[in-house]
Amino acid sequence: MIYLREEPPLIELGSGAVALDNDWLAHCLEEAAFAAGYPEWPAADVARTVSAFLHAKRTPKPFSFEGFTTAVHVVLKDIGYQEVAAQFLRDGLEVRYSLLEIVEELPTGFELGLFRASAELCNRLLSSGFVTRISLDNLRPAVKKVLAKAHWCPSCEILAGELVSFLRETLLRTANTRRLTFSIR
Repeated sequence: MIYLREEPPLIELGSGAVALDNDWLAHCLEEAAFAAGYPEWPAADVARTVSAFLHAKRTPKPFSFEGFTTAVHVVLKDIGYQEVAAQFLRDGLEVRYSLLEIVEELPTGFELGLFRASAELCNRLLSSGFVTRISLDNLRPAVKKVLAKAHWCPSCEILAGELVSFLRETLLRTANTRRLTFSIR
């Protein structure tokens, strides 16, 4: 794998890798600090510190999720915030995904492909075992796009209902007995 020095570090998540988003990291650190009793905390500065630490340790291979969380814990402990480290992603990882991204890869009118791609997405998101919250967004625009409709209509309503039922069943079956919270909007 080739990586550019200025690109954000990659983190393995399930069967793929995602680039570290500093805004997301700052938000997670802010939540952890609040849970640890720090209502005012320099989360953005600490996120930049963690990112710099990961840049310094980076190899061409993406960080495992465990390696990433360990690196965050090391940085937090080194700067004297062990109690924040204990709260970091304590409840698992939250993933937001736009259903429009699935539809972009499908030909117009390929409704069955939407269901297949949605099932693959659910399996991919939950395969890491770290994801405990999933938010699937842009249901209405995705349905309109796959049906090639400019306005919401009865056929859109039917497909949206079927997709929501399918996603619920697939997420619950894939999560099996693990705790999972999800929303489909």
